[in-house]
Amino acid sequence: MANPTYIGQIIGQVNEVTEHCGPVFLYGENIDRGSRISGLARGLKVNPAGRIQNVGDCELTHCGIGFGIMLDGGNAGLFVKQLDFMLLGLDQFANTFNSIRAFRQRNTLGSFTVFVIVCDQGYQGPQSSFNGAGDFASIANVPVFCLNGAGDASRVVQKHFVAPGFRMMCLSQRLFGAPVLDVPVETCDEDRGLFRYRSGNDATIVSFNFSLRDSLEMDTHLRGAGMQSDVFHMNFVPRMDMGALVESCRRTRKLVLVDDSKTVTKFGDRLVTELCARGINVKVLSFCRRGCADTDYGATEDRFLPDVERVLAFMRHPACSQ
Repeated sequence: MANPTYIGQIIGQVNEVTEHCGPVFLYGENIDRGSRISGLARGLKVNPAGRIQNVGDCELTHCGIGFGIMLDGGNAGLFVKQLDFMLLGLDQFANTFNSIRAFRQRNTLGSFTVFVIVCDQGYQGPQSSFNGAGDFASIANVPVFCLNGAGDASRVVQKHFVAPGFRMMCLSQRLFGAPVLDVPVETCDEDRGLFRYRSGNDATIVSFNFSLRDSLEMDTHLRGAGMQSDVFHMNFVPRMDMGALVESCRRTRKLVLVDDSKTVTKFGDRLVTELCARGINVKVLSFCRRGCADTDYGATEDRFLPDVERVLAFMRHPACSQ
């Protein structure tokens, strides 16, 4: 595909899996008609043993179906128009899945994956703008991946889609029509929770949610000023190994957190706590929204933009001593 879009590249990765994975059941509201779930399912394909099925609007049941297929050893993929709708499935994510994993070994299960749009493009109103993927990871204690570019999307989809167990893969509505972010991945961990895109000794930049493009742009400005950074993207994966991040911060002594979600609790806080527990003295600059003002829940621009000038000023101050 020439000059693929963000969403086109992700669907291409999904199709690479469904072409060879055998029986797989893909389903969602309007998955095979109309807008194809606002473009989320446009171009979706399965092999002859698979099936694409349109279903009605009952999200709690949709999630139950996915867990049922998983329990029976099958592969299920639920495609959802917006993360807001998945609040209706939280009982299944927490209580049903807790019951399953309490009595079944993961290697005896099939696969259930939710592909869901996060409505982060603005002007959507209070019931179409829930931007809190990390909260699902915390409540249900499950991996939640926010797909940002070609490098992380291909590795996450290939590793986890149709793999035993349950997970969520979130996509940014704001980026749907944007050119794919095709930046080489330098390293990633086994669970695909942590990706490193650039290396440097002057700062550690960590992006969360859908802020990787902002973080890379920030690093580009710093490099133009003669400073180089480690740039990581961190998914919402409980119990993930943060050793690479800790060692980076130990070396650079400066940490920049970039998180465009609206959650009050942040996965970046876990990193800072880990650094403190290890006695690593680091200066921290945080570009993180913690909830919203009441007026922000209406139809607003809803665009999160880190201040590059603040980053430059932060970098000009001496790092913490060791």
